Amino acid sequence: MKNSNFKIAQFGLAIMFALFITSCSDDDDFMEGMDDDMPPMATCSDGMMNGDETGVDCGGSCAPCEVEAGRRAELYVTNNENGNISLYSVTGDSLVTFTTSATAAEGIYYDAANDVVVQASRSDMRLDAYSDISTLMEDTDVTAAYSSSADLESPRELAVNGSTYVVSDNGSNKFYEYTSDGNGFTLMNTVEVPFPVWGITFKGEDLYAVVDSSSDLAVFYDFEANVMDGMMNPSKRVTIEGIVRTHGLTYDGTDDVMIMTDIGDAENTTDDGAFHVIDDFSTKFDALSDGDVLTVDMQTRIAGASTMLGNPIDVAYDSEEDAIYISEIGNGKVLGFTGFGDGGDIAPTYSQDLTSASSIYFSSDETDGNTGMASSNMMTELYVTNNSNGNISVYDASGALIKSVMTDATAAEGIYYSATNDAVIQASRSGMMLEYYSGFSGAMDGGTVTADFTSDAELMSPREIAVYGDMVVVSDNDMHMFYVYSYDGSSFTLENTLDPGFNVWGITFKGDDLIAVVDNSSDIAVFNDFFDNNMDGMITADKRITIGGIVRTHGIDYSEADDVLVLTDIGDAANANTDGGFQVIQDFSTKLAAVSDGGMIAQSEQTRVSGLTTLLGNPIDIAYDHKTKTVFIAEVGNGKVLAFGDALNITGNVMPDLENDLTAASSLYLYNN
Repeated sequence: MKNSNFKIAQFGLAIMFALFITSCSDDDDFMEGMDDDMPPMATCSDGMMNGDETGVDCGGSCAPCEVEAGRRAELYVTNNENGNISLYSVTGDSLVTFTTSATAAEGIYYDAANDVVVQASRSDMRLDAYSDISTLMEDTDVTAAYSSSADLESPRELAVNGSTYVVSDNGSNKFYEYTSDGNGFTLMNTVEVPFPVWGITFKGEDLYAVVDSSSDLAVFYDFEANVMDGMMNPSKRVTIEGIVRTHGLTYDGTDDVMIMTDIGDAENTTDDGAFHVIDDFSTKFDALSDGDVLTVDMQTRIAGASTMLGNPIDVAYDSEEDAIYISEIGNGKVLGFTGFGDGGDIAPTYSQDLTSASSIYFSSDETDGNTGMASSNMMTELYVTNNSNGNISVYDASGALIKSVMTDATAAEGIYYSATNDAVIQASRSGMMLEYYSGFSGAMDGGTVTADFTSDAELMSPREIAVYGDMVVVSDNDMHMFYVYSYDGSSFTLENTLDPGFNVWGITFKGDDLIAVVDNSSDIAVFNDFFDNNMDGMITADKRITIGGIVRTHGIDYSEADDVLVLTDIGDAANANTDGGFQVIQDFSTKLAAVSDGGMIAQSEQTRVSGLTTLLGNPIDIAYDHKTKTVFIAEVGNGKVLAFGDALNITGNVMPDLENDLTAASSLYLYNN
């Protein structure tokens, strides 16, 4: 902010300058014939930067800009049209433009300790480092002090942790990991990522990445310790409810806040954008299991016509002022938001025009390097229902029994555990209802729990449940129906009853698509955007396909992190002891997309485990642990819970790595955060 004495001085200079112009000529065309490249005369007292000023009413031919004593707060913004770097001093109300050799750029970082700006050149396909940036006070051409080799294909974002520089590249969906010694960049690893990439950010040693063309967020725990050339699957992938298509993200460790942009429909670049603020991010995200949903009630969404958000491509955050800055490429602006509270249609408090604004980075002495802490306390637990007594058995990652807890049910099938609520939801076959048990982690081995609340007793023969956020789907094989419930922590509400037109059993979510086994067959059915079916009655699968090699399937599970689908085969229902098996389909998304409705995923595209040694007779349900590559089986025929390690590679008649006796074992749920 400028003081009043400075404004008075400016005003006096402006009057003198105006008198000088009048005395020279009254002709409006007095500039005619002069060099066209001469910058326009500045007006130093109109509150606009409309001449050759470097700030508002200051710099250039105006009086020098006053630098506010105290805080440095800067925005570095790349440009996808000309490769320039725009440096905005938010507190000093100034702009300096650095012209680089790039003609397009995306991905930027400022190292204040060494006074170096690094940006990813989309024209030269490399990282460029520009030194001594703070000494450049006016618009100027800059030359890279050093660069990486031209390894990149289509760089989109840059994340930095110490000397490690990671570029997300959506040419072939890769992460390029470099290290810098202050004099150059060395390419350490080229990582293939099993999804479209865009924005990335570090949280401690963990690398977070948006899943482009979706609303998903993936994390690679302890990235630098685990990175290597070749394919690398995320440690966890979850859905951020309410986002249409995410691009930019940033994390701040002081406030433990994650911010993600939503570009909405890519065809609409002017008015359907948004950003989401996730406070207390560590608690919320760490509680979610792979494939879970971070619901809208755990976020704040800013969207609407007043925001000027159409295609918010990247985001930065100032924890000192709780200010969010957006590079809005659709409308060609750099926007700032404060006081966003409960969200909604909020006008920006800071707005600067910048055509083709792409990546953005905020730097201040208070916030630089504040990436926070990596996630910890990871946990894997297997929850198993029982069809003879209603007990819930809980096993650890190795398959060892932790506890067995008695419930209100005397027979149950279908189970889910929410760490966010520390609650178990199970389908009671004795009560024909859903049951909700809170505080479940405190239940003791051999103890009894009582349901906090239940649904109405409207089910007929529940077999499996699948949960998406605050929605629960029950497959009922007496009515051959899907019962769709919502829950709010105090009650269940039946929203819809849907008839898929076939016998149902196992169900699982892949994003918001529901995949269901077709009982008495080897088929699966896929219902895209399942919750768009909000009217009671018949629904039709978008795709029904045959899984080659299966006689009759029952159990199903999908891993978002590994993109793996696993299914059980009970074989002949009359043989409950020896003819069961399970099948694993890797790279499932690609294979599903390649097969037409009515087609088949051939057995040659899967792996199968079956035979006498497996102890598989009637494997009624299945769960997959992407961390240890282990398949767990509820084997109701032989009364066991089985575990098979190295599940992506084993085939044939192999022994289980673990077997626990459990008469009438039915449904499984693997909590894996």
